[in-house]
Amino acid sequence: MEKVFEIRTEPHVAVVGPHRFEFEPEAVGGEFLAAYTKLQDLQIRLTGKKGTSSKPGKAAEEINAETLAELEGSMREFLTGFMLPESAAAFVTVRLPQRVLLQLIEWVAELYGGGSGNPDAGTGPSTG
Repeated sequence: MEKVFEIRTEPHVAVVGPHRFEFEPEAVGGEFLAAYTKLQDLQIRLTGKKGTSSKPGKAAEEINAETLAELEGSMREFLTGFMLPESAAAFVTVRLPQRVLLQLIEWVAELYGGGSGNPDAGTGPSTG
């Protein structure tokens, strides 16, 4: 008896304006969860809320430029951790609005945290 298991070999691609970023075809669940949890913990520490949650966090006047810079850095670090090296190097030089970074994080969470790893097969629940 033989059982064949599929492993995605083609990278996931995010097109952002004129930029194209390639992400690893597969991610190890534990590594993804550790990176995602680290990002959420930092978001909670810095803003009082995680991700795009509608729960009230710190008032806007309590979040300063330093906090926003640290938050953006953590989001970029998370994303580049799953990009192919050439895309990660290019991503560092690209300026993006925070809303786009959040959308990329949500997409990556669906890819790697949803269980299927294949957007053509639908997405499962994200880990966030």
